[in-house]
Amino acid sequence: MKLLFLTPVMGNWVRWGAKHIAANPLHAQLAAFVRERGIADVAVLDCRALGFDENEMIERIREESPDAVFLGTRLITDGGATPIVRYIEAMAALKNAFPELITIMGGLGVPAMSRELLTLAPQIDYILVGEAEPTLAEILGELKKEKPRLKEVSGLAYRTDSRVSLTPPRPLIPNLDELPMPAYDLFPMDKYVGFSRIEHYNEAVTSRGCEGACNFCYEWGLIDPRRRADFFVHRTRSGKLVADEMEILNKTYGVKALNFLDDDFSSERKKMTDLLDELEKRDLDMQWFFMARARNLIRDADLIPRMKRAGCYQVLFGIEVGTDEELAQIHKSEESYTVEDLKELVRMLRRNDISTVGTYMCGFWEDDAEKIQNRFRVVDEIDPDTGVLMLLTPMPGSPVWHRALKDNRIESLDLENWDAVHSIMPTRHLSRKDLGELCRWANREFFSRPHRIERLLNGYTSPYPRMKFETYKAAADLIDR
Repeated sequence: MKLLFLTPVMGNWVRWGAKHIAANPLHAQLAAFVRERGIADVAVLDCRALGFDENEMIERIREESPDAVFLGTRLITDGGATPIVRYIEAMAALKNAFPELITIMGGLGVPAMSRELLTLAPQIDYILVGEAEPTLAEILGELKKEKPRLKEVSGLAYRTDSRVSLTPPRPLIPNLDELPMPAYDLFPMDKYVGFSRIEHYNEAVTSRGCEGACNFCYEWGLIDPRRRADFFVHRTRSGKLVADEMEILNKTYGVKALNFLDDDFSSERKKMTDLLDELEKRDLDMQWFFMARARNLIRDADLIPRMKRAGCYQVLFGIEVGTDEELAQIHKSEESYTVEDLKELVRMLRRNDISTVGTYMCGFWEDDAEKIQNRFRVVDEIDPDTGVLMLLTPMPGSPVWHRALKDNRIESLDLENWDAVHSIMPTRHLSRKDLGELCRWANREFFSRPHRIERLLNGYTSPYPRMKFETYKAAADLIDR
């Protein structure tokens, strides 16, 4: 059996520029797992990287002649919920051209809507619900048999006649160190570029789950909805294996700019100390970025100089909201820090030549103009180099999504706009139009400060903060357009 991991013709997350392409970390990990177990021959077709249109995609698949294709992502930065639409469209084209081709879907948002997707989209044959590696390997093994025993494969959604069947949930993989190194050799690694400007670029994910589990987080859409507690079980690969992956990317594939897109990359201090120990031994020509919870960055303040020496050029953390009460509402009440702590964190990183990105959210049900304006003032006072305002989006599977459905708050059902840039829901006090205008105002204000622009253009030794800023700034006025 031959399995093709397919990224079809797609757009990009507007914040990251018109051309932002990296190896799909979900595909890379799944392909490595299947290949290691000898279940199937594996191949990758990344139409975004190769610039293929739909006709070229079909012709290349005809040449590859796979028995099955897998489509899915694990990152909101691939376009929020938009990829779900693109995958369904691509699978319709595939089934039209190759009626016997087996189509498998998984990843972000899909487990939360498995029954609905299989009911509404007959071009989907199987959906992987929850953590996908063992499920994918087992379903491929069963499909080789004359009489597959699908009901014995945990974490699988499929059709039997006109009914959708969902097998029992699959437990989490306890130790991520047991997973093989991602199969980067299958990807066109020389084609990837970040933020339309950064060459020799790639992205990686080294952990799963988050102890914070904010009620708006997109990662709720990666777990089996019957095992919601799984999201709170944070697991990470060891610092040594992360360093091994960085060395492979740098020395084998020439990657010089690496974005770690774990939601909580520095969750474990031992991971960070081990990673820094390893990087200090290795001669890597690579700079790296990661996302973290502010609490963990504050905890590891003593590691910041070492992080810089090891190649870290920028970190992102969530400011999210402006008061302790609001933090409690989004399940961050355990985050024991203040605005002054965040200001000092930014200053400390800046002193060590590490740029900062602070994200914050607007569009909560109780938001009014005063709350959004105050939230902006807090972010402006904390003064991250780049402030990223995100509109609350009810990503499938999240508590916000469930509540929005229950209360009938969702006004835009077009998944192509579920990207944290467009307004999907009003608040108790603001229409979607009013919300969008306030958010555009906040973006314009943030990026209009001369000292901030000068600092980003000339304040850091790494060129990457400037390149990213130029892309973010260009997209700032696109919010809710």
